Amino acid sequence: MAGLAYMIFAALLASILALLLITSLNLALRLISNASLPPNLPWVGGGEQSGLCARTKANLKSIFSLRALLDEGYNKYSKHNQTYVLPYYINGPQVILPNSQIQWLIDQPDTVLSQEKVNRQFLETEHTFLHANLVDDPVHPDIIREQLTKKIDTFSGSIVEEVNLCLEEEWGLDTEDWHEVKVYDTMLMLIARLSTRVFMGLPLCRNPGFLKACSEFIRNVALVAATISLFPDFLKPLVAPICTLYDYIQYRRCSGFIMPIIHERLTRLRIHEMQGKLGSQPPHDYIQWAINYALAKPVIDPMELDPRVLACRFSVLAFAAIQSSVITLTNALIDIAASPDCTQSMASMHDEVVRETSITPKDLQQSKGPWSKANLARMTLVDSALRESLRLNGFIERGIMKMVVAPEGVTLPDGSHIPYGTKVGVSGYSIHHDEDIYPHANQYDAFRFARHDSSSAEKKIPQSLINTSEIFMGFSHGSHACPGRFFAANQLKIALAHIALLYEIEPISERPANQWFFGHIGPPMSKTLRVRRRKLGTT
Repeated sequence: MAGLAYMIFAALLASILALLLITSLNLALRLISNASLPPNLPWVGGGEQSGLCARTKANLKSIFSLRALLDEGYNKYSKHNQTYVLPYYINGPQVILPNSQIQWLIDQPDTVLSQEKVNRQFLETEHTFLHANLVDDPVHPDIIREQLTKKIDTFSGSIVEEVNLCLEEEWGLDTEDWHEVKVYDTMLMLIARLSTRVFMGLPLCRNPGFLKACSEFIRNVALVAATISLFPDFLKPLVAPICTLYDYIQYRRCSGFIMPIIHERLTRLRIHEMQGKLGSQPPHDYIQWAINYALAKPVIDPMELDPRVLACRFSVLAFAAIQSSVITLTNALIDIAASPDCTQSMASMHDEVVRETSITPKDLQQSKGPWSKANLARMTLVDSALRESLRLNGFIERGIMKMVVAPEGVTLPDGSHIPYGTKVGVSGYSIHHDEDIYPHANQYDAFRFARHDSSSAEKKIPQSLINTSEIFMGFSHGSHACPGRFFAANQLKIALAHIALLYEIEPISERPANQWFFGHIGPPMSKTLRVRRRKLGTT
């Protein structure tokens, strides 16, 4: 028996050592690989060297100095209408096109260049999205477009109720003394409550356990995905369950709240089918939207109605709705607080919100509330403050990035031929920090997009938060720009408008730096601000 145990232990140890050796060799090969890219394309980060040494140096730099590499590449090549290679150790090098070729990039069909492939690889969705991978579209883009975008106005009242209550609880009602609040943590609670109020309604959106599970699910997906991507493809199915264990626990906790609702809805559906009637008016929430969407298809896919898929799709959608908005709102508040015009900016936004939420007799006749889509659209200062923060401190460095999926590869406008599997695109970070496009590009100018300066590069382009262009890619650009940006912008504007309406923010002397983790850019997670409830009638 002892001999058998020893043999099992030895075999296990040998297997682990073999896996470590294979992984180490894989990582070493990544350092020197040229990814079959043509030799005429220059790599940044290698200095005056060339060949294996230069690629090794450049790949190592990409781990901790990606921003410096982007600056070098943009100034040395992109600004001179040249293509270059950005080393990207985790996911492989990227071919970065000059700005003049953005339209060519957008025009390529999905059968040649795929943005979806890059998104899935970047987040390792085959492993991090769990049961949602059992269907083609884990994030349910059709529901985002049909329910969250086209019916935005129907949610405004609920969002306004929730934002008022949450701010009272998180930031307090004291009009005399300043109170220190953790920006990220309080905005995480706020956005989680607003999103789940729309997705699931009362009372779940105020349940602490449910909110924690929704907020924590794949919150650290960048770190998890980066860890998984270190391994060769054939080993990922083995290591992914370990890497995603925490997220799986959060998914199970979240599904514990919504699984009974899912089973009840599906049971009701079967009963109504047997009785040949539709029954009472169904609830207006994500679960019902997903069920209705599945049933509306000419051929019903049973997997679309699998409770595991419904629950996990909800968790993935909650992640998409919550995390990017939390980062954006956190950055905006810190940017405002650190700007020299903090007090005046808050006062101007306060006055704008008061003005635009005043109800007119015409509004009453048309059944429009004070926080309608039309009223929000007129809050150009609030909108600009958010858009400017997203420009300066976006949550991701990519602007548009696609993967070559044509088996024969693709020829770039400059004549270079790149093979299947290569990533090609433009950096939103670099464009957003170009002084020739945005004067004083590294400074936060809250109302930059509200002034409509005739000399602006965007003077003929709509400049609201939802509008993308070749020089504003906070939500990417083109046909694959984020479909949820309309819902996100609506939430963000209501949230910031209420903060400006109800609170003062004490200015801070210096803006703490954001943290880069490969292509992800996170706000200062532990940063605190001092806030105070406004006295009634003050600005």
